[in-house]
Amino acid sequence: MTGAVAQLADRGAGRCALSGPLTLEAAPLLWRELQAGGLLTAAAEVDLSGITDSDSAGLALLIAWRAARGKTGGAMTFTGLPQRLRLLAGLTGAGAALASPPAAPGA
Repeated sequence: MTGAVAQLADRGAGRCALSGPLTLEAAPLLWRELQAGGLLTAAAEVDLSGITDSDSAGLALLIAWRAARGKTGGAMTFTGLPQRLRLLAGLTGAGAALASPPAAPGA
């Protein structure tokens, strides 16, 4: 255990940011925080530029988060995706799960 703590910041209007490690150690706590704060199904834009470390558990959290949002009919965009997460997503075939959703016609 590194002792580093992931941080979730609600920026309002469906926007939030994650910072710190997005790892196996942090994922369960973040998931509970997303549920408790309502961001699990309400977040539409997530800034990941503050992520300092990540692993497959962090990637899985992002994929599950987007799926939970999708079940409510909403779309979610990840911005500031760190290179390490991009590479991990590519290696595991999960790149499409993190890609921005296509723009709506006329948007």
